[in-house]
Amino acid sequence: MANSARSACALAVPFLLRIGADPRTHFRADILVLAAEIGRQTTGPGLCTREELLRVAYDDDEWVIEPSGYPGHWSIQAAREAITADADLVIELLADSDPQVRSAAAYTAVVALGRTADIKDALSVRMNVEKDPAVRAGLVFASAQLAREHGDADGEVWTRLIWSDPAASPEMRVSAALGWMCLTDAPIPDSLRIVLDQCATDATGKLMGSLPWMRAVDYRGDPGLQICVRMMLSPEAHDLA
Repeated sequence: MANSARSACALAVPFLLRIGADPRTHFRADILVLAAEIGRQTTGPGLCTREELLRVAYDDDEWVIEPSGYPGHWSIQAAREAITADADLVIELLADSDPQVRSAAAYTAVVALGRTADIKDALSVRMNVEKDPAVRAGLVFASAQLAREHGDADGEVWTRLIWSDPAASPEMRVSAALGWMCLTDAPIPDSLRIVLDQCATDATGKLMGSLPWMRAVDYRGDPGLQICVRMMLSPEAHDLA
């Protein structure tokens, strides 16, 4: 129902967050991602472009009508406000013992409409201590997404510093490179293309495959990372698809 009847699903968000936070619950990461998806625009394989990969929701002046006739953008806003109200709960999960829950928490936190400074600080603090390489890549995605959503110009500079740093790990450089492309419409420099050639390998794609951002565009058996790289570097491929 979350793809078309968010007006009903938005009411479930506070409950989903609490279920996902309960260590006795199964599929906690999936439950958190579901809560986040209710507050996002519909995802799918077409949303792997520079304009869409890190978009959280529709623009304020864009109306979306659910099949029932209810304004879908109101439902998205309601779900995002529910996540904002429980931001402390979600932020706490960034330190959960399960790495998939930590990634899901980052994916969920950036959907919030408010508490932006608190969420930005929490992501930064977690990134400084995070040991799991996939989670680190997810934290970069989340930080770039937060910057895109709230117009933080520092995000473009910060992501460029990471992807241009040869000492950074491949997954960090790749996620920062994709984040940078989503934060600016500037032409893609050759230096970034070289980074992607070197770092966006099958191994990196497999490592990042469990991240919600990659799962959202993963289809037909192709790794989400390779799909994003292909579509962003060659927009005409998106048109053909």
